[in-house]
Amino acid sequence: MASSPPCVLDEEYYWELIKFSAEDHVFRVPKHRFMTDSETFATAHGLGFTSLASEDDFSAENPLLDAIHLDVTAHEFRVFLKALYPKQLQGELTLSTDEWFIVLKLSTNWLFNELRKLAIEKLSPLAGVSSFEQVHLGEEFNVEAWLLSGYRQLVKRDPPITIEEAEKLGWQNAIKLCALREGWTKHIRSESNWRSAPEPYDLNADLKSAFSEKFEAIREAQPLYITTEERLAIQQERELAEKEAKDAAERMTQEERTLAEREADRARLELAAAAGRARVEELAKELEEHKRLLEALDCDMSIADTLLHEASNRQSGSSSLPDEESDLRIGKVKKGKKGKK
Repeated sequence: MASSPPCVLDEEYYWELIKFSAEDHVFRVPKHRFMTDSETFATAHGLGFTSLASEDDFSAENPLLDAIHLDVTAHEFRVFLKALYPKQLQGELTLSTDEWFIVLKLSTNWLFNELRKLAIEKLSPLAGVSSFEQVHLGEEFNVEAWLLSGYRQLVKRDPPITIEEAEKLGWQNAIKLCALREGWTKHIRSESNWRSAPEPYDLNADLKSAFSEKFEAIREAQPLYITTEERLAIQQERELAEKEAKDAAERMTQEERTLAEREADRARLELAAAAGRARVEELAKELEEHKRLLEALDCDMSIADTLLHEASNRQSGSSSLPDEESDLRIGKVKKGKKGKK
C-alpha cells in the first residue's frame, strides 16, 4: 500500500480541539482561545501548545476521556462558549441580560478580561436593577461605577433606609448612608432657598470617602482585569515616559556640558586678560625706563655738542668766551643733567 504524501500542519489554522466537562455534558471546542485569552485559565488547567489530541480521544465510546472538568453548570459554560465562539460572523453579539451576567461571572473568575470588559459594557448602566443589587454586583465583580451608582441611589431616594435594608447592607454601612442622606437633604433644601446660594456639594467624593475601603479594594483588584489592549497601551505609555525621561536626561547632560565649556572658556579668558594686564604693566615699566634712558642720552648729547663747539672755537681762535666761562657753562649743563636724573 502506498504511503501518504508528506504534509505540513499549518501553524495558524490547524487548530487543536479540547474537551471540557460540565455536570454530565461534554464540550469539544477549539483550544486556541482558551490559551490566548487567559493565561491564568490555561495555567490552572494545565493547557499547553505542544500536545495534540488524537481522534481516538474524542470517541463516543468514552467521551469523558481526557476531558477537563469545570465546576460550573452546563448551561453556564454553554453561554460562555456562545460569547467566546459566536456562531454568527457578522453583526453584534446578542445575549440576554441573564446570559451577559453569566459571561461576566465566568470571565471574572477565569480572567478572560476582554470578555469581562465586553460584558460590563453590555450590562451598564444596569437598567432595572435595584440599588441594593447594584451595590452587591459592584462589590462582587469589582466594578466601581456600579457600586457608586447603587450608593447614590440609596442616598438620593425619598424613602428612608429600612431595618431590613440596613441588615442587608450592614449596620455600619447603613449608618454612613443615613449621614450622607442627611447631608444630601440639606443640600437640596439650600438649592430651593432662593435667598442664599447653595454650597457646592460633591456626593461622589463623599461616597468614596465614606466607603474608601470598598473603593480602594476595587482599585487594587483592577490590575487583574487588564486587557491585552490596555496592557499594550500601558506599555507604550511607559516606553514613551522612559524615552521622554531619557531625552530630558540627555538634554540636561548636554546643558551641563555646555555650561562647563562656557565656564572653562570664561576661566581661560580671565587668565588671558590677567596675563595681558601683567604684560601691559611690564611694557609700561619698560617704556618708562627707555624714556629715562632717552632723556639721559639727550642730556649727554647736549654736553657733547657744547664741548665740541667749545673745542672748535679754541682751535680756530675765534672763541669769544674765556676758558673759565666755557668751563662754567659746561658745569651748568652737567649740573642740569644731574638734576633731571
